[in-house]
Amino acid sequence: MVGTENLNVGDHVVQFYGHDEELAGTVTGYLLEAVNRGGVSIVIATAAHRRDFAERLTRAGADLAGARQAGRYLAMDAAETLHQLMPGGQLDEAAFDRVIGGLVRQAGAGGRPVRAFGEMVALLWDDGLVNAAVQLEELWEELGRRHPFSLLCGYRSESVMRDGSLDAFAEVCRLHQEILGPPAASAPGAPAAVRMFGCSRDAPGAARHFAVATLSGWGAGDLADDVALVVTELAANAVVHARSEFTVILAAQGDRVRISVRDISPLPAEGASALAPAPLHGLGAVNALASRWGVESLGHGGKTVWVELLR
Repeated sequence: MVGTENLNVGDHVVQFYGHDEELAGTVTGYLLEAVNRGGVSIVIATAAHRRDFAERLTRAGADLAGARQAGRYLAMDAAETLHQLMPGGQLDEAAFDRVIGGLVRQAGAGGRPVRAFGEMVALLWDDGLVNAAVQLEELWEELGRRHPFSLLCGYRSESVMRDGSLDAFAEVCRLHQEILGPPAASAPGAPAAVRMFGCSRDAPGAARHFAVATLSGWGAGDLADDVALVVTELAANAVVHARSEFTVILAAQGDRVRISVRDISPLPAEGASALAPAPLHGLGAVNALASRWGVESLGHGGKTVWVELLR
């Protein structure tokens, strides 16, 4: 797992948090790096969070008044900014480029490093507009391909695990390079859990134990054997073939369990066909168990292999 103080330009990270203190601690460390090193911090958050971040940064020794005066600490209200992006009640790509794109371009003028924190996506999700939240994440991701900056997003764990949002949750995870503060596995509704593993020979076994324990905690132990096989195969592929650290994302909804394994190795030029399963071996065994499965490019050089199992 990456520390937010070590984020590189272009990184897109999400934090799922249970309490405001968790979020504030992460965001403060993330912004402090920019404030102390002459970069530009962009904060698009609720009033309560903006106050909390500012107080913590000041206590940490940041010259926030000086940074504001120099235009290096830009704080905006998330709801008001979101309203500007939805002039007709729906997200407008041109409005996003004008408001957010213009802000990022101006902040990064002269090559200054830019770190942004935003929770407009969380407001959309909290209002049940999960597809709009995913669309906004996609707009941020596209902006990151055109302009250098790092981005940290924040969601409440209890919100993203709302029943009926399994696919949207998986898509949000897919659109981020790093995932911090995974949702608790025992939450009601549509449970989800995320954990990252290093590139080591012990990692597939650790991932298997994590997955089986998680499913048991959800009362889905009847799928334990199938989940163990799927996670082991996908994790082993990440370590042996991609030679990569990897992230396991588990989500459940109704009679479906979705397993996603992300690594930092790009999808081959021939696409998913390069991962065509051989009968009874590796992905062939996964294919035999899955109701459906696939592979997707993450856009920044990594990929996700996902599998859905039916109970």
